[in-house]
Amino acid sequence: MMLDKLREGAQGKVAKVILVLIILSFALAGVGSYLNGPARTAPATVNGTDISAVDLENAYRNERTRMESQMGAAFAQLAANPEYMKQFRRSVLDSLIDQALLDNKARELGLRVSDEQIKQAIVAMPEFAENGKFSNERYLQLVRRAGLSPEMFRDSMRQDMVRQQLVSALLGTDFALKGEVEQLDQLYNQTRDIRLVRLAAANYMADIQVADSELEQYYKSNSTRFMKDEEVKIDYLLLDAANLSRDIKVTEQDAQDYYDQHQDLFQRVERRQVAHILIGKDQKEAEQKAQALLTKLKAGDDFAALAKSDSADTFSAKKGGELEWFEKGVMDPAFEQAAFALAKTGDLSGVVKSPFGFHIIKLLAVEPAKTKPFADVKDETISRLQADKAKELFFAEQQKLADNSFENPDSLDLTADAMGMKVQSSDYFTQATAPAPLNDPKVLSAAFSEELRENMTNSDVIELAEGKALVLHITGHHPKAVKSLAEVKEQMIAAIKHDKASEVARGKAQMLLDKLKVGEQIESDLTALGVKIETRRGVTRFTQELDQNLVAKVFALPQPQADKPSMSLVSEVNGDRLVVALDKVNTPKEPSPMAAMLQSQLGQGKAQADYKALVAELRKTADIEYFTAVEATVE
Repeated sequence: MMLDKLREGAQGKVAKVILVLIILSFALAGVGSYLNGPARTAPATVNGTDISAVDLENAYRNERTRMESQMGAAFAQLAANPEYMKQFRRSVLDSLIDQALLDNKARELGLRVSDEQIKQAIVAMPEFAENGKFSNERYLQLVRRAGLSPEMFRDSMRQDMVRQQLVSALLGTDFALKGEVEQLDQLYNQTRDIRLVRLAAANYMADIQVADSELEQYYKSNSTRFMKDEEVKIDYLLLDAANLSRDIKVTEQDAQDYYDQHQDLFQRVERRQVAHILIGKDQKEAEQKAQALLTKLKAGDDFAALAKSDSADTFSAKKGGELEWFEKGVMDPAFEQAAFALAKTGDLSGVVKSPFGFHIIKLLAVEPAKTKPFADVKDETISRLQADKAKELFFAEQQKLADNSFENPDSLDLTADAMGMKVQSSDYFTQATAPAPLNDPKVLSAAFSEELRENMTNSDVIELAEGKALVLHITGHHPKAVKSLAEVKEQMIAAIKHDKASEVARGKAQMLLDKLKVGEQIESDLTALGVKIETRRGVTRFTQELDQNLVAKVFALPQPQADKPSMSLVSEVNGDRLVVALDKVNTPKEPSPMAAMLQSQLGQGKAQADYKALVAELRKTADIEYFTAVEATVE
């Protein structure tokens, strides 16, 4: 009805006049845009070449996905900070600029990658393999799903590989000196002997009193320590490939057609059965003995009999040297090459050397490569087809879900009706208490998105693991807020008591340290305080038995002089206070097993420094412009 009325109205004189005015305004606007030049959309340029907004968005999305998978909920909390995400996007843009500078340098140096190298690299990528072999069909499917043509993917690979040539040449030239490695190894594996006296804060808690005025002042000064976490409530639609696959039917004829069209997937490779005689390794006479046995065999001696009497492989010797059937890629390469070089049943190899010793191999039988019968692979083929169709249906439904939720952004009800799905609703949850499947970092990022909340729109479709995807709509929000004094009163009393008790412990520890520094005896003080001296020998930097504040302080203390230890006061994380004395530093004389790893790490560290220096130098001589909505900056 609405479209009919619009068509009828468009036929009137008034409508035609309005239409002419609209066309004229567009024409004038078009002329103005040509006169003023196109609006700049590139976020940055490098030596006059744009870093496109699309490239930035793709790189930003990829890096964000990587960080979410690495950090999980921790990144979701960071992502809730607009200032952090602004810096995050800027760092991604800087990385793209660095890549552009490296590309320019590689072109300047004449670095190239051939089409054959790119082809080999693509074929070797495990993402494109099915059953251990490169699948062109899967390759095309994944590339297109990423929104690329094969040509675009090839060009991207070429660019990455050329850039890698430059980086590899740079990073492969650095090394660490032997003296550097030895010194670092000694520092890492140094141990220290210490004595300590612990003044536990818990011992003084019972005598601490907290006044109401203290409680109120503490609440005012530390209210941010007693916050209610931000909470949201959402509606969501969950698309699950497992549910879709239940309705997929694959007939035997479908499987037969697939089998006929994909014969290469159902090949059984050539297999061989051999017998062997093994003459053990580490014997000077082993090869000579093997040669003597080979001479006997060629003269007509029985292979099985000699295997039983002379083979070092006692297990196969009992069966006359006979081994199980095998295909290529299973045996030792030298053994396998000799076995597959035998032409016909009964042929003997020469003496073959392997890490196990010296072999004489006899070919017993050959099962040539052949296509597996359909009956043997029917069930496998039906399962494969069901999985493939489920994937296709899932991606089609996912696109349908994305389209419908975008076209009806105000709620999920219309999308649910169109998809035949049911809207699911959550209770209020925090980022730490989200139930499955909402406890995914990408879901949490959307659920706590200020933009979605303010615009009251549906999220984009969020891909989850295991063939699941969802779209959500925020229906409720409780901001982060300070808990009331009544809610945290007991918690604050405990915190105040702990702080006061820790301060009491600090005062007593300081008293002991002051006496030790002037040479006074502290035995009577220790008895009065009810504490003892603890001795720890061979403390390492990596010990998990001691508080890390204590370990850090122990290894920061200077070497003790003569019989005078180095001493300090240490505050542990739990509030305990310690007096610590360093008596001895133990430096290992022999290199540790870590030395080789340290040498590699030192070299990598220097290479990374060189890489940063190269990029910094390229930036100095480059013309780089950053563009934002309101300003441009130039480097």
